[in-house]
Amino acid sequence: MEKIGIIVDSGTDLPKNIIEKYNIKVVPLRIIIDGKEYEEGSITEEFLIKRLDDSEVTTSLPKPDSVIKAFEELISEGIKRIITFNISSKMSGTFNLFRLTSNTLKEKYPDVKIENIDTKNISIGAGLVAYNAIKMIEEGKVFDEIVKWCNENINKAKVFFAIPTLKYLAKGGRIGKVSAKIGEMLNIKPIISISDEGIYYSVSKVRGFKKSFDKVFEEFNKFVDNRKNIAAVYISGTTKEFEKVQRDFFEKVGNLEHTLEVIMGKVSSTLLVHSGPDLFGIGVIVTE
Repeated sequence: MEKIGIIVDSGTDLPKNIIEKYNIKVVPLRIIIDGKEYEEGSITEEFLIKRLDDSEVTTSLPKPDSVIKAFEELISEGIKRIITFNISSKMSGTFNLFRLTSNTLKEKYPDVKIENIDTKNISIGAGLVAYNAIKMIEEGKVFDEIVKWCNENINKAKVFFAIPTLKYLAKGGRIGKVSAKIGEMLNIKPIISISDEGIYYSVSKVRGFKKSFDKVFEEFNKFVDNRKNIAAVYISGTTKEFEKVQRDFFEKVGNLEHTLEVIMGKVSSTLLVHSGPDLFGIGVIVTE
């Protein structure tokens, strides 16, 4: 059976246990705080959250050397079939960086086959596309079949999330500042997802943050529409209250008849920069 390697960027938010179990190479995105650069994973959530309001915080692409290193580690292990998965190319230049690097490496290693997947998604919505590909590898599916499925079924993955304030999305230019201000004044909380084109959009709106959790669950159920799926419940922040919300919905999603598996995790620091703490989200990929 052919060996297939998987590389993702850290914005795909795959949990550590899955990364370790399947030898997935993760290329870290970068966070810049008052001009000082940190790679994803090198700072804690607490450290970042303390600086979100009082510092100049932005995000950046991975270092090109980190991308090359991930590829060459797999190649050195004798893997000649590699699939990469990136967050939406409409929201980050990471996919393009991977694509250009891949083209260079294919010239250097002509016997290595590389395919780049633009998930047109973010966070675990992107990660679940990669995770489903891993499941297909386990089932003995071949490289070309997996790539074809991923390219043809990208829109079977979705993430729905709610956040207590829109100010961080507005600060990063992800949404309009006027819309954010009006939303804050009226206590309107949009349920945010990623469109088929790979950009943020508002699926629905509710008044009050706690009500938004049930609305996220409702939108997730509507999208699944009784189809078999793998789901994920994700949060940001460090409060015990929020961890309980996550556990409750993890159980709720796991008890649904058509949910094959549900995973739980935290969003990356790079997404936290744009969403702020206390994000609540459910990601899913329909597998049929």
